[in-house]
Amino acid sequence: MHSSYALSSQDFAVERDGSTAPLSDLWPGGFSPDDRLGVLLANPMDACGCSNLICGTITLFYDHLRATRGTGNFFRYADTYLFGVGCEPGDFNQLDVWPLHKFVSILQPSAEAVIEAVNDRRITLLAIPETGVRCRGELVLSTWNAMLDQVRCVVTYSPRSGRARNHDVELVGNRVVESYVEQAIFSTPGVDAGTQARLRRLRRTLDREPMRCVEAYRTLRAPTQARALLGVSQVLPPGHQELTRRATPTVIVPVEVALPPVDAASAPFEPAVSAVTVVEPAGLPPYGPSTDALLRTAFDGIQRRQGGSFAEWEGWDWISDFGDPVAEHHAVREAVGIWDESPLRKWTFEGADALRGADRCFTSDMASLEVGQCRYGPFCDERGRMLGDGVVFRGNDDGRVLVVTALESDGDHFRQVLGGLDVEVVERTLELPHLQLQGPRSRDLLAALTGADIAGLRYFRFVPDPVEVAGVAGCTIARTGYSGELGYEIYCPPEGAEALWQALLDQGAAVGIRPYGLAAVESLRIEAGLIFLGYDYFPGLTSPFHMNLDRMIKLDGQDFHGRAALLAEHDAGITHRMVTLGVAGEEAPDYNTPVLQHGRDVGRLLSPSAGRSPTVDRVIGMACIEAELAELGTQVQVALPDGRAAPAAVEQFPIYDPEKRRPRG
Repeated sequence: MHSSYALSSQDFAVERDGSTAPLSDLWPGGFSPDDRLGVLLANPMDACGCSNLICGTITLFYDHLRATRGTGNFFRYADTYLFGVGCEPGDFNQLDVWPLHKFVSILQPSAEAVIEAVNDRRITLLAIPETGVRCRGELVLSTWNAMLDQVRCVVTYSPRSGRARNHDVELVGNRVVESYVEQAIFSTPGVDAGTQARLRRLRRTLDREPMRCVEAYRTLRAPTQARALLGVSQVLPPGHQELTRRATPTVIVPVEVALPPVDAASAPFEPAVSAVTVVEPAGLPPYGPSTDALLRTAFDGIQRRQGGSFAEWEGWDWISDFGDPVAEHHAVREAVGIWDESPLRKWTFEGADALRGADRCFTSDMASLEVGQCRYGPFCDERGRMLGDGVVFRGNDDGRVLVVTALESDGDHFRQVLGGLDVEVVERTLELPHLQLQGPRSRDLLAALTGADIAGLRYFRFVPDPVEVAGVAGCTIARTGYSGELGYEIYCPPEGAEALWQALLDQGAAVGIRPYGLAAVESLRIEAGLIFLGYDYFPGLTSPFHMNLDRMIKLDGQDFHGRAALLAEHDAGITHRMVTLGVAGEEAPDYNTPVLQHGRDVGRLLSPSAGRSPTVDRVIGMACIEAELAELGTQVQVALPDGRAAPAAVEQFPIYDPEKRRPRG
């Protein structure tokens, strides 16, 4: 801020639990030059309550920038933001908002719009009024997880008294600070020499004044405790994000520029859009890019005609459910279900080193694959942290290997790792739509529609030659799935997708087939202990050992990308393990919520059931906790959204069919 021409971090101190510390300790863990401060303003005069926090913290930025970039154009680089939740700069005293030069107005705010604004600006230090912000609403899980991964500290402040209730930290400074800011506020970068001299004289007087408390804050133990203050009414599990759920656009303007009048009609909030009726413009293909810039699968049209609801995932408009996710879950467990899994990315490794290349990319032993065999495994960066997971298929052609993963960016990673080998990575996603046919009746149903030897197809094997299924030629059948049940995946040409879908529904009607989507997939996978990117593991952060993927890591085999780091981690001892937690009560915890023992944070509940899990009829969740606590029966507590802690106990992982007899049967 402008006052930083005269202030330095020595002009402030922090008092926490009776001990005095430098200003950098205002935030637990200290201040990093890469930190970004965000202050949420919910009322027109909130800025008065946090002005001293801004004054102190901005001084830290200035000290760093002065040492690295000099004083010129300082304000262009300061990573500090004021977020006006339903407010505009004109609602505030210029004294409070001028110093930042980065004011974000969130008009017609929702909880998701506010948190997305925080995420977009990569805020790491967040200050929230203790009275909360003036919005409320549901939040998409990926947005919530992004905030938890990014924001490392949250404090509350009082917009009125300046002293937060139950505060644990006080900011003390010189009493001249406030009058100084008032005098310096009208100066600008590049002030003349006379003004600078006057500011320097004022700077010297600060040393002669006594320090006093200018602000008090309450530090939240974890960002999850800010949920209610941020207006989050519910964190939606995967598959429940409505297509119409879009964040209200934010407007960033310099403070001295007046905002234009709000045109409510220009940015409607959650406009009504039919979830079923879709009118395609002339010339638009039945799959691929859609009118709203989301990709659509080859099965999209028929699913919409059958009443499906859709959710956005990684640029795709993906099926969420067909109206009753619990019934869809039970159909897969007890009969058979059909799910469009086409948004997963398909790649072919082509060239003389195709199989060798797959073996280098993945931690599993891909080099030993037989023709007609496929294998699951993670792939990691050079630090041994997961970037993704997927399945590799070896067909009749040794110069062509099929790889199925989740993200579009996986191709760039593979190309980088495969440098020096005779292999080309080609994306085939739109050419290979595929569906899952899962459940105890899936074998009989599929056998009735194809001449391929379905009864003799073993677990994680596939038919290497194209076959005909329900009159659709050119299909590939694999005995794989993502449900914890006997099941198959069918890859088909795009032009035959709808015919294949309808034929399976017609043939399966007598045995109770139901189409299902991501909502049912979520409850199925949590019971079966199947991990999901962005919910259980995070690219570049999570060790595959923490996901219990030891069997998929060939430390004693050929070299693969990240092997040295994983070997060192293994030799040092695995610190965390995945477990199932049975949670007492009826209330579902949030995703990525703390797991505690005797008040100590021992891990994270990564994927909780949405209430009682349909098959086991209890609240459960997949958690990653300290390895020594992973014994059956270990008692822990799980943080609930309202701040209470629910008793929980470690159970079998997975809790459903831990021996995997059903998919192998």
